[in-house]
Amino acid sequence: MNSTTLQQTGQAQYTPGTGRRLGLIAGTGKLPAILAASAREKGYDVIGLSLTAEGRDLIEPHCFKAFEIAPGQIGRSLKLLRNEDVNELVFIGKMPKLDLLRQVSKLDWTAVRELSRLPNLNDDTIQRGMADFAARQGMRVLTQTEFLRHIFPEVGVITRREPTADEYADIEYGVKIAKNIARLDIGQTVVVKDRMILAVEAIEGTDEAIKRGVALARGPVVVVKVARSDHDMRFDVPTVGMNTLESMIAPNPGGVLAIGAGETMVVEQEELAAFADSHGISIVAI
Repeated sequence: MNSTTLQQTGQAQYTPGTGRRLGLIAGTGKLPAILAASAREKGYDVIGLSLTAEGRDLIEPHCFKAFEIAPGQIGRSLKLLRNEDVNELVFIGKMPKLDLLRQVSKLDWTAVRELSRLPNLNDDTIQRGMADFAARQGMRVLTQTEFLRHIFPEVGVITRREPTADEYADIEYGVKIAKNIARLDIGQTVVVKDRMILAVEAIEGTDEAIKRGVALARGPVVVVKVARSDHDMRFDVPTVGMNTLESMIAPNPGGVLAIGAGETMVVEQEELAAFADSHGISIVAI
């Protein structure tokens, strides 16, 4: 039963906002629902377009209307948004590029046309291309920070344990390397041990890169996740959550997760810190 049906039957009350409509393009994970709830509190009527049925179910309680769309259905998405008088958009959640590539045969004509105009299929290029496309349709893409500033930690140690001097040295080295791979639009995360790079994030994503580094180290590692200096905060903001920490679990306790302060979202920070403490992991915003 969708939000519209609930309004009609009276089984649940959705209180409309100020009349401003926000289109939420939702990937996987918990963040889309968190953002939808925040946007609703700010008075928006959220029109959610989710890439999965599970994601639609998560955002639906916070949305005026919620739909499931397949990756690459840009034409259908545009029609849905126009029908709901949406002129502001926000993108959030994991949108694995590998999933899009696997479904290339399902791309609609609008997606094929827009992707063919791009010089490459790097994440940043695709994202900026989608923002340009939205602008041509009279829709403005907002930053995620406009709704989620409260989950961006400032400088400091989030857990009970502070990194050791050797771990801080690994963090310093990791930041230099991570900034460079981010600048090259390869990834945002590196895994370090004794000032040696064990793994670099690429298309496989943060969690798989961490698991590879832990396997090579056969023990705790230092994970550094940053944003590129010219990062477009409308898209793919660096994010860490429980899956990140679970990927860091090694045969013996320890390890450090270092994130860029004010530029990395931490999902469910209290739960995350408690889990880290129980496994001897230090989380620090740098």
